[in-house]
Amino acid sequence: MYVYHPAQIPVFVTAWLLIAKEKWSFFPIGRTAGSLTMAVITVVVQTLTPEEAFESIEYGTLALLWGMMVLVEYLKDDALFNMFINKFFIDNKNLSPKKLLWLLAFTDGSMSALFTNDTMCIALTKTICYVCTERGYHPGPQMVAIAMSANIGSAATLIGNPQNAIIATLSGISFAKFLAYSFPAMLVALVINTFALSFYFRKELVENTEFATMAKQKLAEAGGATETTPFFPTSVPVDKSQLDELDAAEANKILCCGPFSRSTNQRIFRKLLLLTIALTLAAFMANLDIGWVAAGGGCLAMSLDALINHRSPERILERVNWEILIFFSGLFVVIEGLQQTMIPGQMLDSLESFMNMESVPGVLAFTVIITIGCNIFNNVPLTLLIGLAYTCRVNEETGEEKCEEFMNTIGDVDLGWIMLAWVATVSGNLTLMGSVANLIVAEEGKNYFEMTFTYYSKFGFPITVVTLLVGVGIIGGLYTLTNPDLQD
Repeated sequence: MYVYHPAQIPVFVTAWLLIAKEKWSFFPIGRTAGSLTMAVITVVVQTLTPEEAFESIEYGTLALLWGMMVLVEYLKDDALFNMFINKFFIDNKNLSPKKLLWLLAFTDGSMSALFTNDTMCIALTKTICYVCTERGYHPGPQMVAIAMSANIGSAATLIGNPQNAIIATLSGISFAKFLAYSFPAMLVALVINTFALSFYFRKELVENTEFATMAKQKLAEAGGATETTPFFPTSVPVDKSQLDELDAAEANKILCCGPFSRSTNQRIFRKLLLLTIALTLAAFMANLDIGWVAAGGGCLAMSLDALINHRSPERILERVNWEILIFFSGLFVVIEGLQQTMIPGQMLDSLESFMNMESVPGVLAFTVIITIGCNIFNNVPLTLLIGLAYTCRVNEETGEEKCEEFMNTIGDVDLGWIMLAWVATVSGNLTLMGSVANLIVAEEGKNYFEMTFTYYSKFGFPITVVTLLVGVGIIGGLYTLTNPDLQD
């Protein structure tokens, strides 16, 4: 094995250590600042020139993430998320623990496909834990369901999670084609996972007043919500005349029309926001550039807010997770620097013959190798490593060296990218530490129930092996049936 730019090896190892743990006690710099620092060092040690570093950043991925974050924040700002959650979970008095589990799993899974898994974990965890505590249900099984369903659901689309967003940019695969193969796999895997949840946790999916009382006491000690202070604001009686005066005082025109009352403006904006999201999804399906379509959807939402509500988008931009965009920018540079050492390409070159997408053993080997890699390196860095890797061969006759992208060497390219997205995402369900979404649920719900590594992984590991392989089989089977060339 030959190695170029050996100084990049400790840079990558350091970056990996900073990503693996949020903050080290002796050097609490964090993932975002650590990623950016290692990107700068990549240029300092001359693995990449400044121009090459800027060119290595996948701006389409950043545009996709930014645009979807803006649209999601507008949904939150307009209380549409709250209205939905209130109607189906908080105000729904007919939910038994098992009914809650099934409704939660499919709501979480389907919305994660559109609005990312991490977003749905943040939006649902505290509310569902509150509902469970109020009704005397054990929140543990519901927390596991939120984490696992979010990951499975997010695998269905190219906008469901960060690694899929990277694949959307690197692969060029159409949104509709990806959805056609991943969605059936997601649906079947979600059914299997939820059925297994309801069976494995059947003793906990009952009304448990004693546990609920303990949870309320723990929450009160932590200074959280109690039975009189839910996470979503309750209605407060207000004099209607006061509301009318407030409405009139804040009335404004829309271009040359109006003035309209504040409530009318909000209703108009809400409908146009939903239309904007629908048009954005339609543009995805039409195979337009996915990154800039998402960014365009976010910009249109901000423009409509300014035009109709006369409000600056500053409040929305303040809530955008700029840290993740900076983190990805640094990571792109570090990974490109590692590619320049030629180590990833040489390692993958030795595995290429085992990972062929056109044979069942090859697909299984691909699944095992990617699963192990994701649980060692984390799914986002591994997706970048695989997606950006080049393998090189020397022509014995001419002596010329030919290099090509690794994903182009393992059989059908589109099938390889779809499989990479599925395996990299669903393998995150193996253990509590396997996915950021899992950690978000554990952190958000810790004042209600401590979802430990053992509590999660005793169920998560075996059932994820099943759902992972079932999904791979469905994707591979459907792809073979719809592509006759692969049947030969």
